[in-house]
Amino acid sequence: MIDCGSDALRAIQKYDVDLFSIQRVFITHMHADHCGGLPAVLTAMHVAERKESIEIYVPATQLDFTRTWLANIFIYNGRISFETALLGIDDGTINLRDNVKLKFIRTNHLDKYIEYAENIGIKVHSFSAIVHEGDKKFYFSSDVGSMNEVAQHLDGSLSLVEAAHPALEEIADIAKKTKDNIYFTHIPQELEPGGSWRKQLRSKFGVRKLKIVHDGQILKI
Repeated sequence: MIDCGSDALRAIQKYDVDLFSIQRVFITHMHADHCGGLPAVLTAMHVAERKESIEIYVPATQLDFTRTWLANIFIYNGRISFETALLGIDDGTINLRDNVKLKFIRTNHLDKYIEYAENIGIKVHSFSAIVHEGDKKFYFSSDVGSMNEVAQHLDGSLSLVEAAHPALEEIADIAKKTKDNIYFTHIPQELEPGGSWRKQLRSKFGVRKLKIVHDGQILKI
């Protein structure tokens, strides 16, 4: 499972995902819409009497925080019904099994917080992920600062690209070049009630084709 936002448990229940099938959780960065649902998901596993251990990966700079955070809401080994292993993400590759690996790439999404973070004595890192299975792969941008760091990874493989933070003209440039492999996600909700986000891309930037990820959608590689 990559990222675990505040609605993660509700989505898991709505789409009938087996809680016991989740063996690892990867958090790309510590914004609430990417990590805030982790305690609820772990608690649900405990209530369901899960026995198998689970690995939880967070940015290495946030390991101590995550450990303290979970412990303070009484999610710790010895109390819940299964063991949790808390591990750090940094630039590089994590091998999951013989033919499956995740490559994590640092993004500039949190760069705007660096000065604030330094003032309170913390470091903030965020990551994109490329999932490889044999000769197949998909790219998950998570949150980025601009499309400049996304473009180099759009090589024809399935790609999920976030659209909340980059400028509209950057999104339009990617959308007009894409074929069928790129799906946009993390659509800014405040722009969507009247469909203004899509309308602007169409009317102002001439985007005619735009693939949007919807809740519950399943994409096959």
